[in-house]
Amino acid sequence: MVYHHIVVRHITPADFEAKAQVHSQTWHETYQGKLPQWLVDKITPEFALEVTKRHDPANVFVVLMDGEVVGYAELVNPAREPSNYPNTAELAAIYVLNRCQGLGIGRKLAQTVFDALPTKRVVLWVLEYNEKAQGFYRHIGFHPTGKTQTEDNGANPEIEFANFDTTA
Repeated sequence: MVYHHIVVRHITPADFEAKAQVHSQTWHETYQGKLPQWLVDKITPEFALEVTKRHDPANVFVVLMDGEVVGYAELVNPAREPSNYPNTAELAAIYVLNRCQGLGIGRKLAQTVFDALPTKRVVLWVLEYNEKAQGFYRHIGFHPTGKTQTEDNGANPEIEFANFDTTA
């Protein structure tokens, strides 16, 4: 068994380019053949770098395996509409390179992000067809709420997941 040194921390400017590479690569790994090609092609490392520079580093985490950025997560607090629950944050993105999945890295990344939040109530949105991601979210304590939304002219339905009872 190979053991890796895993570190999760807030992003720093020194991480921006590596995070942008991972952002672009994971987007292509996840959505190639599933989203319209123009949308997949839009997320280049250059585009991802510009997005990264605009986000508040306090809301972006990177995960390093043996010193290499292999994933990232971004949160929004409070959660954006249509997730209108009180005292609730949103996990806006969590991605880990395919070659690093199944090693517990995503779970550690998610837990670090959740531990940093002032609230323990978290929602997220996942594409309806992405059963692999839905399985991961269930594994870390999330469940579908019954809410859905569509983006990209209704072509990509998303399901809301939460780690708390939204009916209470």
